Amino acid sequence: MRGKPKRKTKKRTLSGMLFFIALALGLWGLSVQQGWNINGLIGGEVYADSGAPTATSEPTESNPATESPSPSTTPEPEVTAPTPKPSPSTTPSPSPPPSPTPKPDPSPTPKPNSGNTGTHGDKYEGRKLIALTFDDGPDGKYTPQILDILKEYKAKATFFVVGPQVKKFPDIAKRIIEEGHTIGNHSWSHSDLTKLSDKKLAVEIDKTQQAVFDATGVTPAVVRAPYGAISDKVLKAIHSMHLKHVYWTVDTLDWDGASVSNMHENVMSNTHKGGVILMHSFGGRKHAIEHTVKLLPSIIKDLTAKGYEFVTVEELIESEQFHPSVIK
Repeated sequence: MRGKPKRKTKKRTLSGMLFFIALALGLWGLSVQQGWNINGLIGGEVYADSGAPTATSEPTESNPATESPSPSTTPEPEVTAPTPKPSPSTTPSPSPPPSPTPKPDPSPTPKPNSGNTGTHGDKYEGRKLIALTFDDGPDGKYTPQILDILKEYKAKATFFVVGPQVKKFPDIAKRIIEEGHTIGNHSWSHSDLTKLSDKKLAVEIDKTQQAVFDATGVTPAVVRAPYGAISDKVLKAIHSMHLKHVYWTVDTLDWDGASVSNMHENVMSNTHKGGVILMHSFGGRKHAIEHTVKLLPSIIKDLTAKGYEFVTVEELIESEQFHPSVIK
């Protein structure tokens, strides 16, 4: 009774083993055919093929039971040569700046002619000359005061006189010459010469020339037309008498009663080398020449401080420092 059960148990055990062996072999074969990973199947995971046929590695002889087929070979990414990094460029040393091309020295600004090329050599070289001029005298009141101031400051001037005034005050005219100043012709009647006939124009100049000569023994070499009014006809008449006409560069407007301060500013602002300053020693508005007398010392001192020298018109002509438009 006992032996039978044992035989049955052995049969069952053997049958079970055979079943499992067959099952394992079947599964192994199926995995090989389908490309499955047996380990993955048993573990509950299935790695699906990518769809492309893959080569299956044969098991090695040393371990046929456990060797798994090689998974599909994933193509390695294409290796590209690394982009070469630019080597740090060496900052070039700055080239030395080119040697500057030497510029030619600018031509010097021509200076006013100082008379060096004339017959007087360097007599006026380096000197800043200006001329003080006084019209319409002489008289017995203001002209003597002006002469006193000029003498005190050792300044020279030119007086453009009117014929009848010379006749009245010949001693003052003579003093002008004796103290180193010069006299110019300012006509006889102080008329606008541009409106006169040739004959009357000549008389205006001739009569005053004679009056000055009679009083001083000197004949004027320069003329100033009344009001500064000139024309080609007037200049032609003057030149025919071998005279020069003298204009001005600064008009103080003393004849119009300008204040001393305004006249001083006018003179100091507008006087330059070779300048001719216009004032009066007689005439004009009432008390106008009193301002001229008060002005004179201050402009002599201040212009001297700026390096100017006061000369007669004849000396200014000789120095050639004057502007051509002023003396013709």
